[in-house]
Amino acid sequence: MNVVAILATSNAGAHDHPFWNAIVSICGVAYFVAWSYSFYPQIILNYKRKKTTGLSPDFIYLNPLGFLALTIWSWGAYFSPVARRQYQDRHEGHLPQISKSDLAFSLHALLISLITLIQVWWYARRLTVSHSGAAGESDPLIASATGAGAGVSGDEEGSKVNDLLAPLAPTTPSIPCQFALAGLFFAASISAILVWSGKTQFLDWLYLVSSIKLFISAVKYIPQVVLNYRLRSVDGFAIGQIVCDLIGSVLSFAQLVISSTFIDHHPSGIIANPAKLGLSFLSLTFDLIFIAQKYWFFARNKTDEDEVEGGAGDEED
Repeated sequence: MNVVAILATSNAGAHDHPFWNAIVSICGVAYFVAWSYSFYPQIILNYKRKKTTGLSPDFIYLNPLGFLALTIWSWGAYFSPVARRQYQDRHEGHLPQISKSDLAFSLHALLISLITLIQVWWYARRLTVSHSGAAGESDPLIASATGAGAGVSGDEEGSKVNDLLAPLAPTTPSIPCQFALAGLFFAASISAILVWSGKTQFLDWLYLVSSIKLFISAVKYIPQVVLNYRLRSVDGFAIGQIVCDLIGSVLSFAQLVISSTFIDHHPSGIIANPAKLGLSFLSLTFDLIFIAQKYWFFARNKTDEDEVEGGAGDEED
């Protein structure tokens, strides 16, 4: 069965449910717009500040890898005849619940997260050059995050944990993050070898890749949560993006549920797409944490920089 035949089969039931198909399409477009837009406030904030201090390097390194995994899963499950045939064998002839909006979002998110990573490298380089030879001059956010400065104090037990989670430099992820990155690449490589040797199926490798995305989504926000706590501030992190991310999470989940339940009449398709299901719930959970940090825990710690920039971080994950 070629790709054209598979795509025709996947859309065969769409005309039988015009109402639900329209709802799914609306949810898909809306979640793509919300989730895609959620990346831009951070890029804009970085450009306005001309620096990325206050943005966790662990978050920045894990994000592109996670969206690479999501892109591989989405595009592989949608276009690969082998993967789709294996999925049908396991799910009573049903096809994977992958929409065109999933394809567009995963690729767009990968490109934008790479741009953010490039910003981190570029502005860190400029900051290093501009501060070279200026003794004692440093960014206050760097000093706060690393515990430097006379005004920083804390418990010794907490400092040990903070030292472990702290990035080695503004552009270098922490040691646990480096081990995690190496472990993920190793696991994907071993699984690919097993597929090549015929011991596992290609669909199993795609599922592993989707699990990598879920793992990254579960841990990539933790360094940013910790960094916000260490700084007692969300300076440098575009908190406004969280609103769009939260909306996108709800709409993405709604699209998956409606498509699986009311169109395909196969509710197990919800669980059979762990990347989309897990990403929706994990994003929603951390969105609520960041909102609490911004408007409750650290609401009184707004700096003069926020006021000067006019709240750029509130424009928009």
